[in-house]
Amino acid sequence: MVKKKSNKSSSQNSSVSNKRSQGSIKKYCTKKKTSDNNEKVIKDMPLVSDTTFNSKADFNQSPLSSKLNSSHKISLNVKHINDTSNNKQQKVTAFFPIRRSARKTKNIVNEEKQIALKEAIASQNEDGLKITVFPNKGRGIIAGKDFARGEYVVEYSGELIYIQEARKREAIYSQDTSTGCYMYYFKYGSTHYCIDATPESSRLGRLVNHSRFGNLVPKVVEVAGLPRIVLIAKCDIKRDEELTYDYGDRSKESLINHPWLAY
Repeated sequence: MVKKKSNKSSSQNSSVSNKRSQGSIKKYCTKKKTSDNNEKVIKDMPLVSDTTFNSKADFNQSPLSSKLNSSHKISLNVKHINDTSNNKQQKVTAFFPIRRSARKTKNIVNEEKQIALKEAIASQNEDGLKITVFPNKGRGIIAGKDFARGEYVVEYSGELIYIQEARKREAIYSQDTSTGCYMYYFKYGSTHYCIDATPESSRLGRLVNHSRFGNLVPKVVEVAGLPRIVLIAKCDIKRDEELTYDYGDRSKESLINHPWLAY
């Protein structure tokens, strides 16, 4: 229901007439002009048309126009209004073009990380690492710069051998306590491997000490069909922090020979 306000002004004497012509209804009102002696009705002026206006262009009349009876025409696309009223829920694609998302998928991100790791391994870059001697621990590695969580730090580099050969070498190394043992056992796929880093070298990954609460985590990366071990920052690491990771050896024999594995 539409409520209409009634005009209660008694000073204005207006006449309203309705005419029907070819399906179009026009409303008329009289406009008065006040003179010194009397009031004179100028003419009847059409206000609006319920359908269309006698014009050629869409309604774009400036509000500064002083013409009341403008020759401009409001073009009402009745068909378009009816169509949109029947289908109120328009698709977003009717108003905005379809765009491809700029976000990278999870698979693409993982592939890029793998490529970056392989490039770091191939470069053998160990910048940002420093050798330090710790009391009761011997040599170790500290961070020479900040590392962000998930960032590549260093490779545990050595000779990749099968577990049968590793057992033989370990028996030999155990006979010389001054030599030490730098062997990393792991399983990749269905095969057991070992990286033997016992021989002295310039690679620094072999000197990273053990801690059950280390700030590095080992990760297997396949390069040219062979597994490699890299150490990744488990958390944000500040400069001058010692780099450690969990060796994962909890065997009774190992704890007897190397009690520091419990810490």
